[in-house]
Order: sequence, then C-alpha cells, then structure tokens
Amino acid sequence: MGNDANIDHNWDRLEVYNTIILAIATLAVAWCSYQGTLWNGAQTFGLAESNKYSRLAQQKLIQSGQNKAMEEAVIINFVDAVLNNNQRKIDYILKGVRPEMARVLSDWLQSHPLDSTSAPRHPMAMPEYEAIMGQRVSESEKMSEKAGEAFTSAQVANLNADRYSLLTVLFSMVLFLEAIMTKFARLNVRVVVTLLSAIICIGGLIVLFFYFPLARLG
Repeated sequence: MGNDANIDHNWDRLEVYNTIILAIATLAVAWCSYQGTLWNGAQTFGLAESNKYSRLAQQKLIQSGQNKAMEEAVIINFVDAVLNNNQRKIDYILKGVRPEMARVLSDWLQSHPLDSTSAPRHPMAMPEYEAIMGQRVSESEKMSEKAGEAFTSAQVANLNADRYSLLTVLFSMVLFLEAIMTKFARLNVRVVVTLLSAIICIGGLIVLFFYFPLARLG
C-alpha cells in the first residue's frame, strides 16, 4: 500500500515538473516568435533605408555631372569673353551664375590668366572649383556610406531573426517531447523524456537570455 502511494506521489511530482516545463517552453516559443517578427521588421526598414540612401547617392552623382556639364558651357563662354575682352559679356555671366561659381570666375579673372604664367589656364583648374567638386563627391560618398551602414544593419537583423527562428524550433521540440511523454505508461521512460525536455529547455533559455540581442519597438 505504501509502495503504491509512493508511486502515485512520483507520478504527481512528475506531472508538476512537466507542467512547469510545458509552460516555460510555451512562453519561450511565443517570445522567440515575437522577437523574430521584430527583427524581420528591423530588416525591412533597414533595407528600405539602404535603398533610400543609395538612391540619394546616385541622385547626387547625377546632379553633380549635370552641374559640371552646365558649368563647362558657362566657363567656355566666360573664357571666350575674357579672350575677346568683352566686358559686357563677362559682367553678364558673373551676374547670372550661382554665387560660388561667380567667385571662382572672379578669382580666376583676378589672377590675370592672360598675362601670368602661374595663373590657372582655365577656371576649372582653380582650387576653389576643385573644392566645390570635392564637396559634391563627398556628399555622394556620405550617402553611400549611410546606405552601407543601413544594409549592414539589415543583415544583422536578418541573422538575429534566423537565430530566433532556430530557438523557436528548439522550444517547439520541448513541446513535442512533452506531448509524446503522456503516451508512455512506464514511469522511468517518462522521467527520461522529462529530463531530456528540461535539458533542452534550460539550454535554450541560457542561450536566449545571455547571447541573443533584444529587438525593441520604435
């Protein structure tokens, strides 16, 4: 009689352990699914941001090329006016171009390019103009760098989402073991399955809490 009571007590205690493991695994599956969804969202936004900055970088390059082509035409006309000593045309061009371009043309004109051998042969060789071109290229490079950073962030988010998906499978295995455990009639088999479930569950929780980053809303 006492032996039967002891067996019943072991069965009851095992049921309690299984219930605890089942509850923890269920919560872990829900949490991993939630984190995986957040990381997938972070990946989507990261890729969108990367595409945005890549598009802006291309726009900067295209605008720079278009501005350079228009400036070349202006410079050709300006140099022609200087060579022909056409002051009216020179003044007209200086008033019609952008302020930074007008400064480049004025500085080149003040360097006496027709008389001085040390003067730049044309306005595009002026350091000021090279600085303008460098700034345009720099703006495009900054956009490209931001695109690269956003893409890297999206890759990290994708990796984290995959890891959480793997943990979801791991905790789902615990749920599976707990489900089939009830089909075994022998106590020692149930104990083995319970121990295996507990080991897998504890290992997954250690990895989850200490090695996996958290995705946050916003």
